[in-house]
Amino acid sequence: MKYCYLLTIVSIIGMLLADVKDSRAQMTVAQPVQTKAEVETGIRFFEGSWNEALAESKKTGKPIFMDCYTVWCVPCKRLAQEVFTKPEVGEYFNSRFINVKMDMGTAQGKELNKRYKVTGYPTLLFLDEDGNMSHRIVGAPDGKILLREAVRAIEGNGYTSMNKMYAEGNRQPGFIQEYMEVLDVAGEGKKSADICLDYFDTLDKTKLKEREYWDLFIKYVKDVDSDEAKYVYKNRKEFINLYGEKEVGKKLFQLYNGGAYRYWKVEDGIGVFDEKGFEKYVRDLMKKDIDRKGQIISDARMNYAMKAGDWEEYVQLGNERLQAGEDNTFVVYNWGLRVNVGCKDMTVREEVAKWMEQFAMACDRKPDAKESASFKNSFLIIADKLRHPEKNDKNYRPTIVITGKIAALSDKGNIIRVLKKEGFSKQAIDSCEAKSDGTYELKMRVEQPGVYILECQGGQRVEFWAGDEDVHVDFPGFGNAKIKVIRPVYIRVAGGKNNEVLDKLNWEAFQNIQLAGAFARPVYSQAGVADSVKQQLMTRLGEVVSHDMSGRLLHWAEEYADREAVVTVLAKLRGEEYTETVQKVLTILEAKYPTSVAVKDFKAARAQQELIKQGGMAPEFSCPTPDGKKNLGPQDFKGKYLVMDFWASWCGPCRGEIPHLKEAYEKYADKGVAFFSVSIDKSDAAWKKALAEENMPWEQVCAPQAGKDVMKQYQFSGIPYILVLDKEGRIVGTNLRGKALMDKLEELVNENKPKTSMMMR
Repeated sequence: MKYCYLLTIVSIIGMLLADVKDSRAQMTVAQPVQTKAEVETGIRFFEGSWNEALAESKKTGKPIFMDCYTVWCVPCKRLAQEVFTKPEVGEYFNSRFINVKMDMGTAQGKELNKRYKVTGYPTLLFLDEDGNMSHRIVGAPDGKILLREAVRAIEGNGYTSMNKMYAEGNRQPGFIQEYMEVLDVAGEGKKSADICLDYFDTLDKTKLKEREYWDLFIKYVKDVDSDEAKYVYKNRKEFINLYGEKEVGKKLFQLYNGGAYRYWKVEDGIGVFDEKGFEKYVRDLMKKDIDRKGQIISDARMNYAMKAGDWEEYVQLGNERLQAGEDNTFVVYNWGLRVNVGCKDMTVREEVAKWMEQFAMACDRKPDAKESASFKNSFLIIADKLRHPEKNDKNYRPTIVITGKIAALSDKGNIIRVLKKEGFSKQAIDSCEAKSDGTYELKMRVEQPGVYILECQGGQRVEFWAGDEDVHVDFPGFGNAKIKVIRPVYIRVAGGKNNEVLDKLNWEAFQNIQLAGAFARPVYSQAGVADSVKQQLMTRLGEVVSHDMSGRLLHWAEEYADREAVVTVLAKLRGEEYTETVQKVLTILEAKYPTSVAVKDFKAARAQQELIKQGGMAPEFSCPTPDGKKNLGPQDFKGKYLVMDFWASWCGPCRGEIPHLKEAYEKYADKGVAFFSVSIDKSDAAWKKALAEENMPWEQVCAPQAGKDVMKQYQFSGIPYILVLDKEGRIVGTNLRGKALMDKLEELVNENKPKTSMMMR
């Protein structure tokens, strides 16, 4: 491929010389990790303390809606992402409530937990201006149910008022039916079941043959020994004729299944199994005309074996079920979960781990690829935890071993370091020194799986993936050379499926640099061509090389679509032509790695890239000026066009662009155009020194943490990065420099000039 490019270089140069546009060098940096940023389309939550929310409620007369959640609660996250974001939900709640999100793991959350006795998550509370509860929902309702319960709270028919009316003696049928529903929504299913039975005791049993009362029986009656349950079983054929065999059979199964779990009692803090009572129940059940009696009995026996801590019996019963053809993935997965949590016997744990592996392999044969991939991963995770109980510790972090050899050793030290890059800064994570024969071994505790940098002798570096697999990297080394010449070099990374992805990415990057060099030599050796033209030509040729590399990366993205590290490839495919493939691979990753931070960060970065496209509002930030007396951000320049320049004192191309910015400032500063430079210097002293040297006559700020946050907000991968914003703060130009910047400003300024009529001219 390299030679193909060299053979066609002359024709490419001829084409590009005819259409050269102004372009200058840009320093390239690694793509920063992006945090999640979403556009609010549903409920707007109050930003302030709990006391401030109460004050706002009193001030506006609006009651409070509070989402009680925890950071580890999956239904809480689903509720926030899929229900709170619905426009119709937002419209209703924003106009009628002060909406509050409360993390129940915080100090304030724990205090409120005591007051409201929150026992499950999510719990949604409706409160008056004094914080008194009027209604509550336990669980994650859909949008329709949430809106229905909000109306109840507003109309005064919620949990608190219903409890009061029932205590005062209200037994009207319509009220009782609504009250049971309110109790059920509020997480008091047992109470609603008891009230239902009390209500049925006032009615003739034949009422159950009416749909309205049958529905209440289906929803609330749980006691297999209740008169209503016995009546339905005795007259089951008649009920089957009315409501169908499936519906009646399902309810009878639920009743008798629930009845099988009543024989474990806790006495003086000790669990006691009433085996005689259970065996009598089994004998009676076997005489009944109930579907899946064997499953009811087996499930109950496994439950009692688990409670008694008899895990050998539990696994034996499970094996009997599997041999009988049990293939329900949810059932078997839950068996694995229970053994993982409660059993310490490694022999038993290994046997159940094999169950998990068998079901994981079976997922490959299921038709739904997305669901199957998710299940397969879940089964394999449980199998791994069963074999490695230490991983059940929430503080557990895997330790990987990084090994290799340095070919050319140095007398001044042969240090191997692991670095983590964030924006432009690098943080040392771990290190070791090579032995006298050049070999090294470094044990790294992986706090967060993802891409890291392995550095040798302070200069040779390669990116690798740190997860749960060991890594091997051999370095050429610098030896005792007086000057370390850091030239592009391919360093192979070995170690698992994810590092196969990183190795391919490193190889493609190396090839890309080699091709760029192959282009540069004939271009810069051309006599009689101005340096500026050569530079512009190389920019265009660089685009050709970059596009070719993207094509190869597209192939690797599809090839490695099921590996977590493929996000490093996806991050480099930034163009509309790659959107379909990127989304396809991302869907696979989300199913297989539902808790992956790397996948989550990549998804957030994509969302942010959409926000900052041409025409989008520039993200707000606020950074200190050199004197520290004020903070400024793009939002402070609304009403004027804004040229915003991201730069750094150490960046040669940035400082080379300053004269062009000064030229633009001289021409447009008095025509409604403001200028604003944002440094991403790590050193405050270096920044201020550069300011004194450059003498830029416009507003200056320095972003903290070497620009880590603004890089995430604006998603730029090189500096200088110059944007133009319109008077409302929308992005109307990106990466504009030199003549391109002047042309854009001329266009914007001229659009606001009054049109002169023909008569006036």
